[in-house]
Amino acid sequence: MGTRSDGPLLAREEQQLVEGLLAGNEEAVRAVYARYARPIFTLGLRLLGSSEAAEELTQDVFLAAWRKAARFDPSRGRLSTWLMTIAHNLAVDRLRRETGVTRPHLVFVDEVPEVGGIDEEEPLIERDAAIRALESLSDAEKRLLGRAYFGGLTAREIAEADGIPLGTVKTRLRTALIKVRRANQDKERP
Repeated sequence: MGTRSDGPLLAREEQQLVEGLLAGNEEAVRAVYARYARPIFTLGLRLLGSSEAAEELTQDVFLAAWRKAARFDPSRGRLSTWLMTIAHNLAVDRLRRETGVTRPHLVFVDEVPEVGGIDEEEPLIERDAAIRALESLSDAEKRLLGRAYFGGLTAREIAEADGIPLGTVKTRLRTALIKVRRANQDKERP
């Protein structure tokens, strides 16, 4: 396949993996799984609260990635970001279906403790980039993004809970996401 197993992938290496997924190349599927299963499992464990649910989520993410590989657009972000977005969306969907006390306590990215003993540097780099991006937000914007992305609330649910117009919530969410994106872009420029 020609991809390295250490460090962040180059854009062409990511594209090769995605093309391999599209072609049903078993080596590409294994390479993507070997590289990204652990961070996806960790996200699933953090959001869903159990190893079994995290394992199931991890399998579902790779199945979805295989089915949706043609939708990956490298101009919109990295392969790891795309996979983590799929994982996050699937986890939030599951949380929305759950009721009662089994729903785990969710935390903000900056409240996640450092994890020792990780061989891969990329998840730590991405975590640090996320923390830096969140620092560009006001406290109100952080809370809003937290409610939407970690709490699993829709813009409509937030609007109803806060008694403000839906359009206002959507605008504030969009503005916060643009700030995060810009903060990440500024950090990537030499």
